[in-house]
Order: sequence, then structure tokens, then C-alpha cells
Amino acid sequence: MDGVRRFAAPVRGFIVVDKLEWAPAEPVRKKKRLGLWLGIPGGLVAVGATVASLLLVAPGVSAAGADMGFRTSALAAHSVTESIKDLRVTLVADGGDVTLTGADLGLSVDAQAVAELAHDEHPLWNLSSWNSGSMPLEVTIDEATATAALESAVPALYAEPTDAGVVFDDATKTYSAVASTSGTGVDVQALATSISAALTDGGSAVTVTPATTEVDAAVSTATAETEATSLNTMIAQAGFYIDGEKAVAVDPAVVASWLTVAPEGDAFTVTVDRAALDEVVRPLKDSVNRDAVDTRVVTDSAGKHLRTIQEGQNGWQLESLDGIADGFATQLAAGDGVYNLPVVVQESTTVELYRRIDVDKSDGVTRLYENEALVATYSMAIGKPGTPTDNGNFRVYAQLVKQDMGCVAGFDYCTKNVPWVTYFNGDQGLHGTYWHSNFGPGAMMSHGCVNLQISAAEAVYRFAQVGTEVSVH
Repeated sequence: MDGVRRFAAPVRGFIVVDKLEWAPAEPVRKKKRLGLWLGIPGGLVAVGATVASLLLVAPGVSAAGADMGFRTSALAAHSVTESIKDLRVTLVADGGDVTLTGADLGLSVDAQAVAELAHDEHPLWNLSSWNSGSMPLEVTIDEATATAALESAVPALYAEPTDAGVVFDDATKTYSAVASTSGTGVDVQALATSISAALTDGGSAVTVTPATTEVDAAVSTATAETEATSLNTMIAQAGFYIDGEKAVAVDPAVVASWLTVAPEGDAFTVTVDRAALDEVVRPLKDSVNRDAVDTRVVTDSAGKHLRTIQEGQNGWQLESLDGIADGFATQLAAGDGVYNLPVVVQESTTVELYRRIDVDKSDGVTRLYENEALVATYSMAIGKPGTPTDNGNFRVYAQLVKQDMGCVAGFDYCTKNVPWVTYFNGDQGLHGTYWHSNFGPGAMMSHGCVNLQISAAEAVYRFAQVGTEVSVH
């Protein structure tokens, strides 16, 4: 196409020059590459090299078998982390050598710290730090992971410890501790230290001899002793209580028969046979329910308390058994044997009894009064004219079940074993008489005492107490 021109397409930012097709091509000139790298100007290459020398670790530097040379801290740390996982650890033990990986043993290091230290101490720009070898590092080990792997790989190095226990003795009705026994196992922390030391020499494999150590039982003897003491306290106290009073006791051996005591973790758990408690709970109403009993106190005419002749007690009514067995079982499992019953309480009251004795010589009778109501009348004999029974108001000052009267120098009589004596005036008192039967108006038979039939004298003895007022007229 002689004389025909071809035009290049216009390009934005450039001037398009037309050129004849037939025009001879310009000779190709070799462009100088000096100072250029992948199209980067030479000045930038120099700057990049400087920056790299500042950011990268020197060649010939490693840790845990991982080469960190020509790497940034981040890349170096990644290399160390992966190398630790793949590290081959050969354990020299009786029965043959065994090789595990770092991942098997749960090994790890602070790879970032190691990499930063390597960069700080061995930067690329410092030619004198090139080929410095392996960095020291401290390996940490996951104890549970390592123990599981080692128990499987070298079982001969392990002997299981035995937990302490608690047993019940039917003869003594008490719990006692059974001592624990120690086991043996690999000292994994010492193993980590040995691996750290071996890695300082470099390489992706190490050989160590594991050391064994004593392995304590999870549940110690001291823990079992504490548990036994706690259980003994609980079964001794166990029962059903009302207002702080043990209303229904449960035999310790029966309580122990409900309990299963077993080690769990580093302590004990107590489980309770809930169904067995029904046999104790079912009859509780019969055992607990009762009426209130009043307190009865004997007084004098001034209201002074002379003696309590009946102790009072509150009444109790257990209206429902619902939830008692479940609640008691829950408490026992928690170590508490004191179960407070939900009863309706009927309060006891105090009754005062003003008592006095009236000796009527004219009628020949002794009368007993309680709160001014006549409760008994007994025929009597009084003192002879030469030894009369004195008139007056007196108080009982002594009482004897039996006594010899007279029977000593100065007395012209001796009466043995006089029963139910209640003294109120010197040597004058009311007492039983077995040597005569002359009682009633005009009967004068004694040396001043009031003679009564034996049954009457006993009634007076029991009616009166020291301080009871006696009127003789």
C-alpha cells in the first residue's frame, strides 16, 4: 500500500505521530537495567533494602528448630509456633524409647516474645549477628494434655494413687477415715524444663529422660478425717426437733445406713436413700403429738414458791407429714441432721397451789386445804395433858420418811421406825402411828406430836413441804 499512511490511535496524554508504513524502523536500543529492579527505580531499591535490614531477622538464627532468618518478627513467631507443635520429643525410659510431638505434650512458647528478642539482638543489618544459632526459650506445658499422652505412651512410669475413704463401724456406731496412698507419675514441669534446655542446642528434635515424682491422691487422709468428724457429729445429732428439743431421736447406725459417702474430685459427696426415711417419718405423729402439761407450784399464803411439784411442758400437734422425708434427706446430704418439725405449739401455763394444814384439837381432826378448798380430813390423836400439843401458827421445817423417836438419854420412851414425819414446832410434828388406834375427838396419846394413821401421815407428808403453814388451835 505505497503512499498509504497508518495512524496510531490517539492515546490520552501523548502526541500521536504519524509514520509511513514504508519508513525504515529505528534500530532497537538496549535499555540499561542498572538501578532498576522489576520496574522499581534504583533509589527505591536502596531504600527498600535499608528498611528490610531493619525489619528482618538475620540469617542463621533459629528457635525450636524454626529458621527465623530473613523474616519479620510476626513471620518468625509463626514459624516458631508451628515448629513447637511439630517438635519431636524422644523420651528415654525403661522398656524402650518413645517419641511424641510437641502438640501431643501440649507444648507452647511465647513465640512473639522470642521472635522480637531475635530481631532485637540479631537484626539483618548487623552482619556480626548473622549465623548466631538457636535462641534460648522457655517451653510451657499443659499438664493435663501431657499427662494423658505420657500415661498412654509410657505407662510403666505411672502408678495410680488411692483416694482416702470414710467407713462406718457398726460396733462403735462411728465413722473413721481410711488413709490415702500416693502414686507416681512423670514430673511434667521438670520435663518442660528439660525440653527447654535441650532446645537451646537447636534442631527440631530433642531427647530427654523424664523424671518421676510422687503423685498425691485427689482426696487426702486429712480430708477424710475431717469428713468422718463431720459425719459423726451429724449422726449423733440426727433427729426431729421442736423448739430446740430433740423430740424424736434416730439411732446413729440407722442414719448411717441411709448414707452413701464417696470421694468426688478432692472432697466427698453424701447421697441419701430417700425411700428409707419413710419408715421413720410415718409414725412421727404418734411420737410427737401431746397435750400441754401445766407447771404446778406449791406456795404459802404470801405467794412465795415453796416447791415445784410438777414440771410443765408445751403441747405439740404435727398436722402434716408432707415434705418431711424430702427435707430431711436434703439436710442430711448437706451435713445437717437437725430437722425442725413444723408443729402447732400449745403453751404450758403455771398453776400456783397455796397449801396449808389446820390441826383442830377440839374436833380431833387434821384438815388439808389447797387454794382454800378442803381436800382431806384425817382423825388424829394429840399430846397428853402433861405433854400437850402447842397452839399457834407454825411452818414445816423438816420431813423424814422414817425415824426413831426417844431412844436417847433423857427420854422415858423409845419408839422405833416412826413413819412419815412432818415437823412444824420443835420436836412436835405430824407422823404415822402403828402402836395405837385411838384417833378422834378427845384422843390424847402422844408426847406432843399429832398422831395419824399411817396412810394419813403419808398423805400429809406428800401434801406439805418445807415452809407449809400449820395452824394448831
